[in-house]
This record gives sequence, structure tokens and C-alpha cells, in this order.
Amino acid sequence: MSVCPVLRRGEGGFICGYTNRPIDPFSWYCVGNYSECPIFIRYSREARPAPKPEEAPKPLAEVLSIAAERPETEFEKAIKPVIDNVVLKYDDMVKKLDSMWSEYEGNVVNARRQWEVEKMALLRAQDLLNRTIGDYEKMLAELELKREFMPPDAFENTRRDLSERLEALRNLLEEVRSKYNALEEGLGSHFKRVLATSTSAEVISLKLSLSKLEELLKEGKISRETYEKLKSELEGLLK
Repeated sequence: MSVCPVLRRGEGGFICGYTNRPIDPFSWYCVGNYSECPIFIRYSREARPAPKPEEAPKPLAEVLSIAAERPETEFEKAIKPVIDNVVLKYDDMVKKLDSMWSEYEGNVVNARRQWEVEKMALLRAQDLLNRTIGDYEKMLAELELKREFMPPDAFENTRRDLSERLEALRNLLEEVRSKYNALEEGLGSHFKRVLATSTSAEVISLKLSLSKLEELLKEGKISRETYEKLKSELEGLLK
């Protein structure tokens, strides 16, 4: 591949030797077909030297050797800086991405570990709300049994009060469940992404969480329903 003989490299890139202006050799004629370049044609005609008299022609083998070697050397000088710039740019980019991924991985694992501990407060709150809702449902059922023995106004006022409290508790439970599920899904998606490329130590740590659940269930610190929910969530992360 041939390179224009007057192409030279400057501080900010390449410069045309004829015009002394910056030029992109790969989008112009400089590399490969400079003989078709209008600038080269015009300036080379103006500066074409007169042929030397009685100059003996060089042997064909020598001409072919020079034609094969010299352009290759010029091309290498022209293209190598471009290659080096691209390689250095993306090598640095890959290193930065590796650093960012490592930081992201650490943040996700730490967030998941904290969530495994602190989400117990939300699960216990759901258990408590469920029990309290059950108590109010029993009170309403018992109130219905006493209906015939109570003044109508007293019955309606009591029923309305219990119903309003029950509705408020149900709304609160639904809100807690919705927010809990959103957080679990959001953190879970990040953790699954990290788990796919993380070390086995994190998987082992996650399996240990299952054994801790067994202990909490045996100690009565969580209900069977909560245990099954958490177990299913943790096992889902390992699939």
C-alpha cells in the first residue's frame, strides 16, 4: 500500500506537505491512491524535475524490491500512531469499566447483605398486621352475634369504628407488601446480575443465609409463612 511522500505527522495529527494544512489521510487520497489526489497532481506537475540525461535504467529486480519495501515502511509509519491511539484509548476504557464493575459488584453485595438483615423489620410488621387484622375480623364476627342484644345505634357505631380500623390496617398491609416486593425485586435483579459473574464465596454466603432462616424459625422469631417466603426468595437467587 502506497503513502503520499509529502505526508508528514505533526503534533495534532497529519499535515499535507504541499499545503502545510492538517489533513485526514484515511478519508483523503494520502494512503493508497495518492497519485489520484488533485493536490498531488497539481503540485507534482509544477515541481516536476527535468529528467537526467544518459541515466542508466535500474535493473528490474531492484526497482521491484524498492517498490515493495519502501511504501510498506511509509505506510507503517503513518498507520502505527493511529493504531496506538485507538488501542490506548480502549485499553484505558476497559480498565475503567473493570474498576466500575468491581465497585458496582461490591455495592450490590453490601446492599443485599444489609437488606437481608433489615428487611426482617418489614416482614415482622406484616406478620403483626396480619394478626391484628385477624383480631379485628374476629371482633366484627363477635359483634354480629351480639347484634340482637345491643341498641341499634351502639351496634352501628361500634361496627363502623371496627370496620374503619380494619380497612386502615388492610391498606397499610397492602402498602407495606407493595413496597417490600418492589425493593426485593429491585435488589434481587441487581444481585442476580452480580451472582452470575461473582466468586463462589458469595454463593456460599447466600447458602448460609438459608441455614440462618432455619434457626430463626426454630427459635420462633419468624412465622412459618415468613420462613417459606424468605426461603423461596433465597433459593430463587441461586437458580
